[in-house]
Amino acid sequence: MADTMLENGTLSALVQDGGLRAVTFAGVELLRGLTYPVRNPDWGTHLIRTTAETTTAQGYRHDFTETDGLFTGTFTATLDTPNRLTATVTLTFTRAARVNRAGFTLLHPILGTAGEPLRLHHPDGGETLTTFPALISPAQPARNIAGLSHSVAGIGVTLTLTGDTFEMEDQRNWSDASFKTYCRPLALPFPYPVAAGETLTQTVILDITPAPATGTAPARPAETTVPLPQVLLAHEHALSPSAGIGTLPLPLQYRLTPETPDEDLQAAARHGVTALEIIFDSLPDLHALIARARMAGLTPARVSALPSPFLKSHQPDGQWPTGAQPADAPPVLRTAFPQALIGGGSLTNFTELNRHRPDPATVDFVTFGNTAIVHAADDTSVWQTLQALPDIFATAHAIAAGRPLHLGLLSIGMRCNPYGDKTAPNPHRLRLPMAMEDPRQSTGFAAAYAVAALARAARARVASLALAMTAGPLGPHGPLADILRTAHAMAGQPARITDAAGLIRIETPTAALYANCTPHTAPPPRAGLPPLPGESAQVWQG
Repeated sequence: MADTMLENGTLSALVQDGGLRAVTFAGVELLRGLTYPVRNPDWGTHLIRTTAETTTAQGYRHDFTETDGLFTGTFTATLDTPNRLTATVTLTFTRAARVNRAGFTLLHPILGTAGEPLRLHHPDGGETLTTFPALISPAQPARNIAGLSHSVAGIGVTLTLTGDTFEMEDQRNWSDASFKTYCRPLALPFPYPVAAGETLTQTVILDITPAPATGTAPARPAETTVPLPQVLLAHEHALSPSAGIGTLPLPLQYRLTPETPDEDLQAAARHGVTALEIIFDSLPDLHALIARARMAGLTPARVSALPSPFLKSHQPDGQWPTGAQPADAPPVLRTAFPQALIGGGSLTNFTELNRHRPDPATVDFVTFGNTAIVHAADDTSVWQTLQALPDIFATAHAIAAGRPLHLGLLSIGMRCNPYGDKTAPNPHRLRLPMAMEDPRQSTGFAAAYAVAALARAARARVASLALAMTAGPLGPHGPLADILRTAHAMAGQPARITDAAGLIRIETPTAALYANCTPHTAPPPRAGLPPLPGESAQVWQG
């Protein structure tokens, strides 16, 4: 079924992919999304197939089954009045299963909520007054939830949740532009069993108190002039063949692991390594990998190292790995590479940096990466991750305490999965969360996303970042290659950056990058260039 808008007075909700998006009142977004995923033990999402759909002006019903027949379900949503929305989901399992999550997920927009008051209603009838965090919270900012009340632009929002106990996480950790309220607290064991024949039922009621808008969230400045970061290509032998090294004239961010073959290391040495990342299992292992790097002739400008257990994510108050620790690496690296800057942080996502922060006094820079499709992979959600990048960079700067940010790979597809055993297989090249293979990587979409991410990074004074790998599923395919060549040539130059209404301009006197992050064709960005199609990017050379 095509996207459909439900409306009752000034209350509206977009029906999309079996759930709700953009629940708005008088033009103000109150809920970004309402879905009902079932997550497997690797945090992948069980795919569902629609068996029936019905829509009225004010209501929607979706009947579905899991693609392998694991469960069936029904989702209903009704705009009961101009001030109330009611949604219910039922899930009936046809055979026993183990899942990490099953039921409603609510997404609250970050604009108009971050830093604002939040009242929690608990299952025992108690209440707690807190706030939506301004900087990104490494742990759940709200727990033990049966309902919550807050306001957006002066409009009162009260949510009542039944069928399970809920908690909230700050999804900006993964670059989602939302706070997420979800069921089954993570403090409980997972994966957890669901019996054959068991039915789960949950209900969400949204009550709205109209009020004159008190104004919108402050807009970030649309134009600024800043130096552009250095742009690199990331390389890891297991993910990007050695033949990809040197195909583009960009600096190399090289990941060395115990499994790296000598021929790959030698190819990197011939090209030159600007940033070296080392994954090690123990301190003797770290010394052995350093010896291999030095024997190959690597003289990196920046080096960081991380024990392999810290490639996985851990809750801030959970059990952390024993053995070699991230703090053990910097002293060893300083001795081995006295000419290099020594970094600390995460070699996966910002989440892992936020949950295990380096001591800024022991490092010269802070690092982390990002993937845009941890929780959702549709086009709208990917574009919305750009809204969260400024908050990620601001929180990272606070963690770094004055040290520069030299980032790893920022990409759409997932390089590795800190939350499960592997990335999600994607043989049919779907828009699939947690997949490395993403169908947009070779299209104008990925090129436009890279330009937009570069613009946000530059405005946040990020010193360097990788926007693709040398080859493989995350390589610089299609128009992305032209973007990266030009971005490399522009690095370090003062650039005028304009970022408004989904149209991005990065301009220097000699070159420019343009991106259209909307689905609509935009006028030519400058004289002599054609109109800019939706979800695409252009290069201008002076």
